[in-house]
Amino acid sequence: MRQSPVLYRAGTIISQDGTRPEALAVAGERISASGTFAELSDRYPGAEVVDLGDAVVVPGFNDAHAHLADTVQSRLDLDVSPASVIGAEGLLDAVRDRAASRRGWVLAGNYDDSVTGRIDRAMLDAAAPTTPVIVRHVSAHWAVLNSRALEELGVAEDAPDIAGGSYGRDAHGRLDGRVYERALLGRYVSRPGDALAPLPTPEPADVMAEYARVVAEWNAVGITSTCDAFVGPQQLEIHSMARAQGGRGIRVAMLLAAERYEEYRGLGLGTDFGDEWLRVAGVKAFVDGAIGGRTCRVSEPFGGTHDHGMLISTQEELDALVGRVHRDGNRLAIHANGDVAIRMLLQAYETAARTVQTGVRHRIEHCSIVDDEIIARIAGLGLTVVPFSAYARFYGGRLEEWYGADRVERLFAHRAFLDAGVPVAASTDHPASPIQPLGAIQSMVTRRGVDGARVGGSQAITVEEAIGVYTTGSATATGEEARKGRLAPGFLADFVALGADPRRTDPEGISEIPVRATFTGGRLVHSGE
Repeated sequence: MRQSPVLYRAGTIISQDGTRPEALAVAGERISASGTFAELSDRYPGAEVVDLGDAVVVPGFNDAHAHLADTVQSRLDLDVSPASVIGAEGLLDAVRDRAASRRGWVLAGNYDDSVTGRIDRAMLDAAAPTTPVIVRHVSAHWAVLNSRALEELGVAEDAPDIAGGSYGRDAHGRLDGRVYERALLGRYVSRPGDALAPLPTPEPADVMAEYARVVAEWNAVGITSTCDAFVGPQQLEIHSMARAQGGRGIRVAMLLAAERYEEYRGLGLGTDFGDEWLRVAGVKAFVDGAIGGRTCRVSEPFGGTHDHGMLISTQEELDALVGRVHRDGNRLAIHANGDVAIRMLLQAYETAARTVQTGVRHRIEHCSIVDDEIIARIAGLGLTVVPFSAYARFYGGRLEEWYGADRVERLFAHRAFLDAGVPVAASTDHPASPIQPLGAIQSMVTRRGVDGARVGGSQAITVEEAIGVYTTGSATATGEEARKGRLAPGFLADFVALGADPRRTDPEGISEIPVRATFTGGRLVHSGE
């Protein structure tokens, strides 16, 4: 039996397909027609009408690089973000209270040393001498552990650094509790016996309850799709459980951890495996460290230091991985922040492209510090870039302190990428920065931090372009441009009703526009009324 469509009308519909419809007809989970309200009423007499009044309707926002499963898990951990604790003493008090109130590990997250101040192993030992503690940096690229945690995880005082990872040491060569990059990734991808093997995990029922809460929060800011940007076994299990329970609030694409590629490949989990609610978008790997964590690999040192950051992969490892995944016809989405790391990745992509033509559009995650030569090579390869959408607003003037004025003008280069014809997708990297799309759109348009600092103003883009980054650009990044990102016949009926038009709002106030309603597959998943 053919399903009767529902007509949605609104004051303004930003369709992203070059038309200006007054209404949309939705049948099932897709848009069946668009046009004037009179036309659709004549075409579908008696159809149910949902009148959204003077709302401004845009395609559902799509964060193409966030960490949904990790966000869920972190909600069950101790929050030590600057919003929750004041200074290092406040953080240590929170750790002390948590250790006293429950048994087992204290897992804490969202630590921002640039705001909270430095903590180390000795400080955590004083706060929790008998309880293992791990405090993860907001970038998720390093953490601070106390002595008991190092002992539990088998990290001895004379532990050598591992390839792509390291252990921080004090002036006397003793472990200071800091664990960087691959030495930390064990929580996500390692097997028992590896360095930093998987830490204790919460009960499935608790995880699923938190998953539902997080999805509701993301729907409330207008997100209808996301790409979970690092999926190891724990994250895959979380998403699979949510899918089995019939969640219909958010569509999830996944980037599978390269460390487990052969296992996933053996299970048939290649690019585009799955359905429109949960699917594989590609394979995730790392070349270097983080922007906010100051571990990315750069040709010039960070401000006031001689530090050039870290490499997680060698050129040989990168060439081998890219060649393997590319030949299999799977999409690659590789993290490269610093200019040195980006050039290494481009070399690997260029070598693979000369060897085999697959038609798959690969990605560069973050692609933060660029120049004209790098951008030209990216355009020549037909890559999609996924730079940080919200970091200019989130970090503000700290970025210039760390990278200098010249590099900041080449940081998160949305303007330069779009001018070169490079597809650009949205990324908050949440929980590394706030999830709100409207805040990220404001960041891309104004390039102004919450502290008032102007951050690389030459890379500002228009509101229309920023909406495109969050819709058509993100759909391109996951290979779904034929069904997501536009409000047009045949496309998924994922859309958001806003209380004002971002194009006609003071740019400094875009983040304050209310989200009146969010629809995923034509179904109301959030009402702001």
